[in-house]
Amino acid sequence: MKYWKAGLAFFVAFMIQTSLLNLISIGGYTPNLLLCLVVVFSFMYENEIYGVVFGSVFGLLYDICFSVLIGPTPLALFITAVMILIVREFTNIENIFNLWMISALSLLVYYSIHWGFNYLGDNPTAFVTVAKMLPWTGLYSIAVITIIYSLLIRKVVKHRKDRYFR
Repeated sequence: MKYWKAGLAFFVAFMIQTSLLNLISIGGYTPNLLLCLVVVFSFMYENEIYGVVFGSVFGLLYDICFSVLIGPTPLALFITAVMILIVREFTNIENIFNLWMISALSLLVYYSIHWGFNYLGDNPTAFVTVAKMLPWTGLYSIAVITIIYSLLIRKVVKHRKDRYFR
């Protein structure tokens, strides 16, 4: 994948996240599309750092436009992407169970770091509030991650069903 295509995907996700996503909320919960793309791109593309670069850029843009503090979202996305790149070295990207495990870990890491930075910035939100919404937001986000992964895996791994192809 080329950088402009990844940037376009992040731009579209940013626009949907900030404008249309509340229309498709389930029970009041919505996925974090920027985080979903960071997880998928960091997990799938070994030699490119799309998740680190575009996650940080669009996270910063998100904080500038919609947050009281500037910095928690890009830092949390950056740390999450780097963690995925490290863990990815020990996993098989063709196994969807690995994707689900890394996605669950990434969601926990992202929301913990994001809450921590906001807490240091005098945001009075309790961690219990974040922990209550995490299972439902997490399930919705993992479903979105699975859909994005299913669409992109065909382009990343050629002949993935053929085990004898090298």
